[in-house]
Amino acid sequence: MIFSLRKVGGDALSLLTSDVLNRATSFVIYAMVARHLGAQEFGQLTLAFSLFYMFQIFATAGLKVFVIREVTNDRSLTRLYFLNSCAILAVSSLVSVSALLLFLSLMRYSRSTNLVIILLSLGLFPAAISAVCEGIFQAWERMRWIAWVNVPMNLGKMMLAFLLLSRNHGLYAVVGVLVSAFLIVAMVETWFVLRRFPAPPAPLSLSFSLRTVRSAVTFLGIDGTLAIEGSTIALFLSKLGSVAQVGLFGAACQVMVPLNLVFQSLARTIFPLMCQRVEPGLQNLKRIAVPAIELLLMLAMPVVAGFLFFGRWVLSLFYKNPAFHEAAPVLRIIAWALLLQVFSQVLGQVLLSTHREKVTLRIVVVCTIVNLLAGWPLIKFFGLRGAAITLVLNKLAGSIQHYVPVSRLLSGIPLGKIIWKPAVAAACMATYLGLAATQRSILTGIFATLLYGLVLLVLGILACGSIREFKTRFFYTWSGATARQEEIHS
Repeated sequence: MIFSLRKVGGDALSLLTSDVLNRATSFVIYAMVARHLGAQEFGQLTLAFSLFYMFQIFATAGLKVFVIREVTNDRSLTRLYFLNSCAILAVSSLVSVSALLLFLSLMRYSRSTNLVIILLSLGLFPAAISAVCEGIFQAWERMRWIAWVNVPMNLGKMMLAFLLLSRNHGLYAVVGVLVSAFLIVAMVETWFVLRRFPAPPAPLSLSFSLRTVRSAVTFLGIDGTLAIEGSTIALFLSKLGSVAQVGLFGAACQVMVPLNLVFQSLARTIFPLMCQRVEPGLQNLKRIAVPAIELLLMLAMPVVAGFLFFGRWVLSLFYKNPAFHEAAPVLRIIAWALLLQVFSQVLGQVLLSTHREKVTLRIVVVCTIVNLLAGWPLIKFFGLRGAAITLVLNKLAGSIQHYVPVSRLLSGIPLGKIIWKPAVAAACMATYLGLAATQRSILTGIFATLLYGLVLLVLGILACGSIREFKTRFFYTWSGATARQEEIHS
């Protein structure tokens, strides 16, 4: 059995802990900015982060996934890839900052918005170094080190941001804290790479660096196109609407961050396993991918049901600001994107692990075109709702494009078998929430979640035929590690 829930769950939990703290910190800082400074500053910070993430992709130069795959296959090359990657990142980060400055001169945002964006861009180089370091941690399956570094740093960021905002310091001070945190994390993770991994000394090599750049260029194309794709909606809103609308759309998206973190953590955890298990029949990959999809759908469906009925209440709970109630219709629409992302997240790892990154590049190019062609008219005529519809169309295009080639590659994916149990349980939960729509409280949400879990459990037992068979299958999945995995982690 290739998919060991215990092993994958442990590694995913380490990544999830780090990611949750990273995103939770961002969310808390967003919420504090919204409460202390208002929608305008919230929009500025949202736009600044959208551009930061877009140009960070170019600063990282596609190296993270490439380094994970190469170091996973030959760990003795760790030092060689790290040192030469740092040299590449120094050049790519400088180019990215220059390109960002040119972009700002063309967009003609307000002076205060430009300054927020420029200050945050100082974190591009250390963030790129951190990305490569964490890629090496993943290749060595030392995911817990990522949490060791990021958890205390994120707690410190939240405390400093709270102190600054409570003492009436503005957005610039908060951005300064964020940039300082990027730098400290990069320094600590670099120390881990240089001191904690038993790798032979390696030189800086221009020829090796050039070969690495050429080999990683497809990943750069994928990541770069993804960055453009991910920023398109915010940019359209900023030009066709207002910075405040960017903030409202960002507020709705931020509410979905916790589940997105689970998706990303599981995908990042199974990627090294998939790289080790590529074989002519590819059945090992299928035995990893199918349970992963089913697990994520079980998590996504109750969240979607909750957002459909309790979206406005959730926004009020998170932001404590009536101005953000306008984002409720957006949240109800984009909630459907969570279900579509399940397939893209898991099946995307299958494509990358089987060296089909050119297929992935084609997928993200098509999704970017969908954003460009659909986003402009939808946002122009329908505003925030148009932006939400654009996002769902984008995720639909991505999930279909991932499913078709991977289904052929793996000789079919049993969609009906995967979907029916969480779908029936979610329908029962939605019925309960619809009947209790006037009683919006945390207690209602807890009862609805318990109902979903109970129905899912009953359906699982019925599908297995008996409680004994259900227990057998569950514990087999929980502890099903291969001898090779045990050898690696001994």
